[in-house]
Amino acid sequence: MKKYLILFLAITVTTSYATAKDLSKEDKKRINDQLKEYKKNPESFQRMLDKHKQDMDSAEAQLSAKNIALREATTSLADTKNKMTSLEAELKSCQNKPVQTCPPCPQPGAVPTGGTVYKIQLGLFRNSDLGSFLTDPKYFGLEHVGDKNRYVISYFNDKDDAEKFVAELKKMGIKGAFAAKYEGGERVFESKKAEPAIKKAPKKK
Repeated sequence: MKKYLILFLAITVTTSYATAKDLSKEDKKRINDQLKEYKKNPESFQRMLDKHKQDMDSAEAQLSAKNIALREATTSLADTKNKMTSLEAELKSCQNKPVQTCPPCPQPGAVPTGGTVYKIQLGLFRNSDLGSFLTDPKYFGLEHVGDKNRYVISYFNDKDDAEKFVAELKKMGIKGAFAAKYEGGERVFESKKAEPAIKKAPKKK
C-alpha cells in the first residue's frame, strides 16, 4: 500500500512541476525532501489529499451557486427586455394616435347650439344694465343655513363692485339684496346688525 501511495505522490508532485522549463537544484532538493517526508509519514500525505479534496468540493459548490445566480440573472434580464419592448410598442401606439382637443367652452349666458334648454327671465328693464358686471361668469347658488335656504350670486373680488351690483338689483326691485363678506370660505358679519329678516315665499294666487 505504501509503495502505491509513494508512487502516486511522486506522479502528483512531478506533474505539478511539469510546466516548468528547468528545475533548480533547490527545487529538486525540496521535492526529494517532500517525497521522503511523505514516505516516512503517509498519514500526512493523506491529510493533504483530504484537504485538497475539501477545497475542490467547496470551490465546486461556489461555482454551482454562481451558475444558478447567473441563470436567474439571465432570465430576469430577458424578462426586463421583453417588458421594455412591450412598453416601447405601447408608447409608439400612443404617439401615433391623434391628439384629442376639447370643444371651446360656451360664452357665459350663451345659448347652446344643440338640444333643448331653458333660461329663467328675472325681468325686462330699460334703465338697468348689469353687463359690466358679467364680463366674468357669475354663479347663482344656494347655501343652507339650518333649515333655511340662502340664495346668492358670486363672486366679487372688490367690495365697491359688489355694492354697485346690489344697487342695480335694488333698482330692479330686489330690495333685500346686500353684499356679504366671506373669508376662507366662511361668511363674516361686519356689524352687530342681524341678518335681514327671512322672507316667506309669496302664496300662490
